[in-house]
This record gives sequence, structure tokens and C-alpha cells, in this order.
Amino acid sequence: MGTGDAWVNCRPRASIALGDERLNPVWVKRREACNLAPLLCWCLFADCRGTVMGPVRHTLILLCCLLLLPALPARAERLLRVCQYHGANYAYRIELANLILARTADRYGAARIAPGDERPDPSQDRCLALLREGQVDLAYVPPNAERLGTLDMLPVDMHAGMLGYRVLIIRRDRQADFAQVQDVEGLRQRIGGFGSQWSDFPIFERNHLPVLGMANPGNLLPMLEQRRFDYFHRALSEAWMEVQGHPDLMVEPHLALRYAMPVYFAFNRGDAELARRFAEGFEQVREDGSFRALFLRHYGHLGDLARLGERRIIELDSGLPATDASLWLDPPTADGKDGTP
Repeated sequence: MGTGDAWVNCRPRASIALGDERLNPVWVKRREACNLAPLLCWCLFADCRGTVMGPVRHTLILLCCLLLLPALPARAERLLRVCQYHGANYAYRIELANLILARTADRYGAARIAPGDERPDPSQDRCLALLREGQVDLAYVPPNAERLGTLDMLPVDMHAGMLGYRVLIIRRDRQADFAQVQDVEGLRQRIGGFGSQWSDFPIFERNHLPVLGMANPGNLLPMLEQRRFDYFHRALSEAWMEVQGHPDLMVEPHLALRYAMPVYFAFNRGDAELARRFAEGFEQVREDGSFRALFLRHYGHLGDLARLGERRIIELDSGLPATDASLWLDPPTADGKDGTP
């Protein structure tokens, strides 16, 4: 077979119009490969006793094969939809998920996190419904018995115990009153404001702490200013930022709550491969130190800001698995005992 025959065999069929060829990325790749066919065929069939010596021919064949590689179609990147994507609070979780996906790309293929279809970010309950229906691929939620029974969850706390530490936002004129609180019984004499869909709402009920639940948590700061309740608790990463612009409010300086509050990656039961990928990837990033580095870059400053070692720690029973917080903090409790969960 001559080079002309090879070129003819690579040409498009008569039924494929030039316009169609331009619109078809697979055909474009085939055309790029065919442009190299004459050289490859010449390399293969040239007489090694002539001007093209055997070693030279072998080198040219290898070069042709390498040039053909970019023309092969690449495996498509998978977009994993999450429904809580746009809020600043989710930046760390999204970055961690993308880190896990990058570490496992060689085995499972390229993938990255992308937003779901709903705007604004839906509530946690809505996210879980979307996950069960297959409309999103991934969620990050605290576990409970119902979720563990209906979803695949990776039982590793992505926040390394940090979300289990909470401080209180109060009115400035109530500081002396809260300084008298010594234990959970003292806290029961005060009413907390609460987002009724927050995952730790049942924890306060479990510990018999009176709360006023609100469907819209955005109303809590104004309601606290209006004395509708006595305090509301916030995560260490939220409290100081949220009191800015509210001169009558402050972060209470003497108390902190602690309870087990892990956050797990959750997957639809029908996507066992994705759950397996995250389990393998999370183990990799923990072993190579990149999980610790990412966590400390986002939250490493909070230990100094919260000064937990100087606060009276009030323990609450959550009924959830405890998490080792030694990755970032090992504060003592009020009685001087080691505070690591």
C-alpha cells in the first residue's frame, strides 16, 4: 500500500459535509490524526535497505505515535453538583472536596465541584432531598440516625472538631449577667435564639435548653438587639464577623459551649463509586499533610482569637460521634482537664 492509498482511506466519506465536520469535535480529532497518516505509512513501508535505515525508521515511527496522542479523545471531566456553594462559609468545604478529587484523578478521572441549579443556596433539608433525588451529587452535613440510614456518609469530620466549639453573642449590657453562668444549669435560666433548621437544634432540646426558633436566621441579630431572647450561639468562624456593625452586641468573653458536631461528606446511595473515591482521597490528604495545611490556612487563627483556654467550657450531650480536635487545638476545660474530645 502506498502513501496515497493511506491518505485516501483517511478522507471523509462523501456523506459527511464540510460544515458537519467542523461541528463534530470527534471528527476534527480524526482529521488531525489523518493529516499525519502519510508520514506514518511512509515510515512503516519504506525499504530499510534504501535511504531510510532501520533505526531511523523506528525513531520516526515512535515520533509519529507520540504526535498522534493529542488527537485521541480525552476522558470528559465530571462536574459534581453541590447545592450549598455560594456562601463564604462553604469555601473551605469546596476547596477540600476539590483537593480530594485532584488526588484521585489518576484512578477515577478528572472531576471538580460545580453549583447545583437552585439559587440562592437552599436549606440543608432541601439539599438532602435533592441529594436523595439525584439532583445533586454531594452534600456536607452533620450525621444523625435518619441520614446515616438513607445516605452514604464518609465518617470523617472535615472540620476536625472545630464546629463543636461555640461562643455566645449577647447584648453588651448583659455582660455582668452572663459572667455569673457557671454550668449548663445556669444557661438553662436564659433563652437562646436559634435557626429552626440548624443541625444542632435537637442538641439544645436534648439538653433542656430553652430556645426561640426562627425559620429565617437572618432575623436573629435584630431580635437580640430588641431583647426578644438573651443570646444566640455561633461558630468560632462566624461570631466576631457577625457582631461587626452591631455596637450594642458583643461576643461573650467568658463562656464557650462544646458538643460533638462533626460534618461529613454525604452521597446518594446509588453512587457507591463516588463515596469510595472520597474515602480513598480523604485518607490520602490526611496522610500527606495537605488536609492539615488546608484546614490551618482557613481556621488556624481561631484558637488565638477565641482564647478557649481562658473560657469556662460548658459540655452538652449531642448523641453524635466525638471528634479529635487536636489537629488545631487542645484547650483545657474549666476544671483544668484535658479538653480534647
